[in-house]
Amino acid sequence: MTSQPPEGKPRMTTNAVDAYKTQGILTADPVTLTTMLYDGALKAIRKARLQHESGNTAGFAEQVERGSLIIGELLATLDMNQGELPRSLSGIYSYCLRMLLESTLGNLSGLDEAEKHIARIAESWKAAVASLRTSDGPALTGEAAA
Repeated sequence: MTSQPPEGKPRMTTNAVDAYKTQGILTADPVTLTTMLYDGALKAIRKARLQHESGNTAGFAEQVERGSLIIGELLATLDMNQGELPRSLSGIYSYCLRMLLESTLGNLSGLDEAEKHIARIAESWKAAVASLRTSDGPALTGEAAA
């Protein structure tokens, strides 16, 4: 499914942007991909809230689904043999998925809950990555601890 260009923008520009984004994803290392997933989940949750506020039920459902798929991907990439952290993250991601589901059933505080938890994890992830990149610690080869 190809996205439609915003009104007034030629198709070629939109296709070029889509190709650029796709190339960025295909060439990104796993550490960067994880950051992109966190950012994407937060963006989807925030868009879902805006869609709900504007009365766009279909847009709301689409963004909740997008956020759920991204969080599901984060959950699927956890290596449970790496200690307590992945098990803790698994519980948090599962909780966030439940909260997003509840938001589709009318409990919009589920959006706030999911956003709060994903934002905290994303912030911690980005801080850890920045710390490792500026220290003499192990190189970031893409092997996420989670």
